[in-house]
Amino acid sequence: MKVLKSALRSCIGLVTAGVVVMGGASAAMALTAQFQVTNSFGATLFLDTASCTGGGSISPPFSISAGGSPTFSGSTTGTTTLCTVRYQSGSFGCQFQVQVLQSGSSITGFASTNAYKGSGGRPSCTKQSDIGITNGWSGGFTMQ
Repeated sequence: MKVLKSALRSCIGLVTAGVVVMGGASAAMALTAQFQVTNSFGATLFLDTASCTGGGSISPPFSISAGGSPTFSGSTTGTTTLCTVRYQSGSFGCQFQVQVLQSGSSITGFASTNAYKGSGGRPSCTKQSDIGITNGWSGGFTMQ
């Protein structure tokens, strides 16, 4: 009877250890949503709003001078984040977004942009690049 109890304890110990290992493998890692915004508008752009979902945060520059092209990042510890940044100059504005998705060990994402205020085809909000980076996704954008 002692041998059976000992074997049963060993089996329970192995099952418990297996559950711990499996739980650790699916844990979320810190993800990065990187932006590079180029100001080709001809006037200084000012930050309107900036936010990240999934418990994330982002601190973009308050302004981008004409011809400037700063790079900045948002981050989150969730498995999905969408960071949105809006820059405006007077009655013209562009919205820039980078989304990062984690599924197991795979990370994907995308970048998009659109004008959220303006008229007559201005401003032009363009996505220049959309690439994966280590533990995140990067979008390059231009407002002109």
